[in-house]
Amino acid sequence: MAVSDIDFHQRVEILLKWLRDSGARFPKVEISRYAEEGRDLRAKSPINAGEEIIYIPRKCIIEVQQGKECKIGQAVKQEAKGWVSGHTYLAIRMLMERDLGPKSFFAPWFKVLPTDYKAQGMPQYWSDEQKAEIRHTKTLAKANAVVVAIEEMWDRISQVSAIKKTGWTLKDFAWARYTVLTRTFGVEIEKKEATVMVPLADMANHEFDRPSRWKYDDVSKGFVVKIVRDLDKGMNLTDTYGSKGNDSFLPFYGFCLENNEFNQGRFTLPVKHINGLHVPFLSRIAVSRCAYEPEDGKVKNIDATTDTEASGSKRGGKELFSYCRALVLDSDEMKRMVRRQSKMKRPTENPVSCVNEFRTLDLIKTTALRSLERFSTTVEEDETILRDTQRCKRFSWYRNAVLARLGEKRTLLFYVKLADTMIPFLSCKSYRAITSMKAYKRVREADRETEWGYHANKYLEKVVIPLVKAGK
Repeated sequence: MAVSDIDFHQRVEILLKWLRDSGARFPKVEISRYAEEGRDLRAKSPINAGEEIIYIPRKCIIEVQQGKECKIGQAVKQEAKGWVSGHTYLAIRMLMERDLGPKSFFAPWFKVLPTDYKAQGMPQYWSDEQKAEIRHTKTLAKANAVVVAIEEMWDRISQVSAIKKTGWTLKDFAWARYTVLTRTFGVEIEKKEATVMVPLADMANHEFDRPSRWKYDDVSKGFVVKIVRDLDKGMNLTDTYGSKGNDSFLPFYGFCLENNEFNQGRFTLPVKHINGLHVPFLSRIAVSRCAYEPEDGKVKNIDATTDTEASGSKRGGKELFSYCRALVLDSDEMKRMVRRQSKMKRPTENPVSCVNEFRTLDLIKTTALRSLERFSTTVEEDETILRDTQRCKRFSWYRNAVLARLGEKRTLLFYVKLADTMIPFLSCKSYRAITSMKAYKRVREADRETEWGYHANKYLEKVVIPLVKAGK
């Protein structure tokens, strides 16, 4: 049910009073509302770089360990079969406090939490007709995987005796899990890693170039937020939700960015060498994928941004190239890579040869084109839709759907263009021959501020030119 502006303001005032009475400090911070379920933090007055703007004492924080140590958490640890996630223990703690109603110490906080995640815009709550707009995307695959993961975890804990007594349903658990999913912080408390939920700080919206930095401070025994650049009155006090693409932002938080350098494309690849050769180190090549999506063993899905060198949390193309190089090794190259194993666990992280890189790019291109063929709209058509702001209004589910699928398509097209551009260079006998090509000049003149200009030039400089100069 939508909360009126007056009711919301009253709830916010109760929350802020509770925090102040509990020892929290936030003299220059205010909560603003911009939609039924939308709220953010803003500067109430000018803030100077280096200022501590939020302090939340530990007693106002909910921790995973609390969920594990409570009676229901203990019962789950003893009776549940299989692994139980830390987020599940947080969800249990949240539901226990929710059930206490006004008697809960955290009641003022719970009154301002979202009550309906359908209003948050997550595709998990979309109709089949709406979901059709993101058909064949990794965004939809991830959204579906989150639903399955929550249902499977509920099946795992719902038979625990203490859970049965609560009367909780899957709907209750899903609310708690989405609340946890959208507002946890990873910190270190007394030299131990901890996942926590923090009132007020959890209302900060996302920005890659955030002005804030946060941590748990053992000395003051609380969660603190500091500002690293000057902010004027009324400016947003944002945080970063991580180096994620729209394929993560939409199913996890219900929004998409208009421009997102971390958008990924999905590359569905074989699990074995394309010519049947045994690659002893293939299973050791780390690949980027959503933690919610289990592998079926039939194909290997690798998610990559346009950054051909990034890996880990930025989940770029490093793993994509490493895996594909291994898939297209010939017998002689395989022998060299097996010898290289003694020094490197994943020997194909580095380029192998011009011919191998040629085959690698060709495989990546073929895989990208296969993915692009599944979409019912082109990049150009999606861009036209986005320009029509009446049909495709900002922040609407439809605009988010188009942004999500377009982000994936653009990333896939980047790799098609990369292959088409770089393969002819790899066929050159010398660096001088590369520089004489018109395509070389076009790459060098490309705007380095664009994804293509920056990443294409980096790949040319760090992979193609060294390979050709070495005569490999």
